[in-house]
Amino acid sequence: MFVDKEKCKQCGACLDECPFDLIVDDKDGYPKLRLAAKKTCIDCGHCVAVCPAGAVTLPEMPVSRGLAPDACLPMLKDLRISSEQADQFLRGRRSVRSYKDKVVPEEVLNHLFRVSRFAPSAKNGQPARWIITRSPLATRRLAGLTVEYMATHSVFPGVVKNWERGFDKILHGAPHVAVAHAPEDGFNPAEDCSLSAAYLELAAHAHGIGACWAGFLMEVAEGCCAIREMLGIPEGHGVYAALMLGYPKYRYKRIPARRDVEIAWLD
Repeated sequence: MFVDKEKCKQCGACLDECPFDLIVDDKDGYPKLRLAAKKTCIDCGHCVAVCPAGAVTLPEMPVSRGLAPDACLPMLKDLRISSEQADQFLRGRRSVRSYKDKVVPEEVLNHLFRVSRFAPSAKNGQPARWIITRSPLATRRLAGLTVEYMATHSVFPGVVKNWERGFDKILHGAPHVAVAHAPEDGFNPAEDCSLSAAYLELAAHAHGIGACWAGFLMEVAEGCCAIREMLGIPEGHGVYAALMLGYPKYRYKRIPARRDVEIAWLD
């Protein structure tokens, strides 16, 4: 850990915020890394990000890629949103199942995935790996393979009948579907991929793109060799999230009510 002693205010923020207490004071009261950091640091960057003076640099280690203040995105005051704006944004998110016949530009999709990288993950493992269909044709092929599996195994007959009648209840005619997979032997792959998908969905909402969890595809993908082969899921990886993506055909004008939240307070 490099500390610019001319900038360091010795405020202790980096010590307090390290998840594994890997930072201590040296003999002069400046922060330094414990020897355990070489094996325990999770490269989260909290120490660099929290320093008010930009005095901390995380060095490269076997467990760290290294991080300097000028390599971090700044937190811009002008981009802060009010609590009221945040509340409406979150309450106004809808699961979209009707899409325009229009693909989302690849650069926009790439931006959404770059945002999703910042979702929390166990020990900052960031295990989610994404596969996304580039065209509606590829998306429909996945929906078709899902229906074939359902028909072969006699599950969800209503979905199969709708498909035969020309109604896609699998992916709802979405132009894209994104599938998250991760190593099954990770710390918390299901939770980590779900959080990454949640960030992706909210990022899409912020850019006027609709999303909806593709539950049927997720359920079938684990056991369907044809789908795993088409997606290129590696051996030992599980499918933990899937989202339809596309421009909404309709815009919602109101926020529907929800049941009151159940809370139990402990003293």
